[in-house]
Amino acid sequence: MSILLPTYNCYCMRLVAALHAQCAAIRALTFEIIVADDASTEHRYVEANRSIRQFDHVSYIECEVNRGRSGIRNFLTAQSHYPFLLFIDGDLALDNPHFILQYLSSQADIVVGGITIGGTVELWKDNLRWLYEKRSECKHTVERRQQYGFRQFRSTNFLVRRVVAERCPFDESIRIYGYEDVLFGKFVEQQGFTIAHIDNPVQLNEFESNALFLQKTEQSLRVLSGCRNRLQGYSSLLHVIEILHRLRLHPFFKQLYHLFGSRIKHRLEGNKPNVFLLNIYKLLFFASLINPKEDV
Repeated sequence: MSILLPTYNCYCMRLVAALHAQCAAIRALTFEIIVADDASTEHRYVEANRSIRQFDHVSYIECEVNRGRSGIRNFLTAQSHYPFLLFIDGDLALDNPHFILQYLSSQADIVVGGITIGGTVELWKDNLRWLYEKRSECKHTVERRQQYGFRQFRSTNFLVRRVVAERCPFDESIRIYGYEDVLFGKFVEQQGFTIAHIDNPVQLNEFESNALFLQKTEQSLRVLSGCRNRLQGYSSLLHVIEILHRLRLHPFFKQLYHLFGSRIKHRLEGNKPNVFLLNIYKLLFFASLINPKEDV
C-alpha cells in the first residue's frame, strides 16, 4: 500500500506517526508513506514536517513549484510504487486505531472513508468553516454517501487502485481550489469503475479564518462556473441557477449581488457568521459570475 499525503501550509507529523504505527503493526503489509509539500509559503511547516523522515518507509518531498490540488495528487501517484493508493489530506487527524485494517478489508476500485468534524461550539462558534462543516455533516453520513455513489466522492480520504489513478488522473487544468475531486469522481464513473463508501473517517480539527474560507469558497465557485457544462447533475447550486434562468430571475439575483454582496461578505468575515447567510452569498456570487444571456 502507498499512503500519499499532499500538504500545503500545515503540520502533518502526528498524522504520519499514527499511520506509520498502524502499518508497522500489520506484519503482512508492505507499505510506503509519501508526503509531498506543494511549495508551502510558510516555511515553518516545511521545517517541522522534515522530522517525519526519521520513520522507515517514509519519504518527504519538497516541491519547489506549486502544482495545485490536482497536480500534487497526480505527482504523488507517479512517485508511488504499490497497487493500492491511499490518499489523505495532510492537515487531517486520525483517531481510529483500526483505520488501515478497515481499508484493507474493503473491495472496490475506489473506497471513500469519509470525514468527521472535530472541535466544540465553545471553541469554534465564531468560525464560519466550522459552522458550515457541522451543519453539513448530516449530508455526508455513510448512508447518504452510499445513496449517491460517485456524486459524494471527495478526495480528502480515499483508497484507489493504482490502475484507476493512472487511467483517470485529476484534471490539472484546474489550478485553483475547488471541484477537482467532483470532476475526478465523474470521470471515474464514466470509465465504469466501482465505488464503495465506508464508515472509516479521518477528522478535521483545524479551521481557517472566515476571510480565507470565503476566499476559497469564491475560488471554488469560479471553478464551478467555468466547468458548469461538465458538472451538470453534480451540483445543487447549478440546479438552482438553472431554475432561476428558466424563471428569468437570474438578472435580478445578479443585481442583488452588486447591491448587497460586499455587505454580506463583510458580515460573514466578522465574529458572528451565519451559515444561512453564507448560502445566500454563494448563490448571489455564483449568479454574478454567469452572463444571464448565456445558457446555464
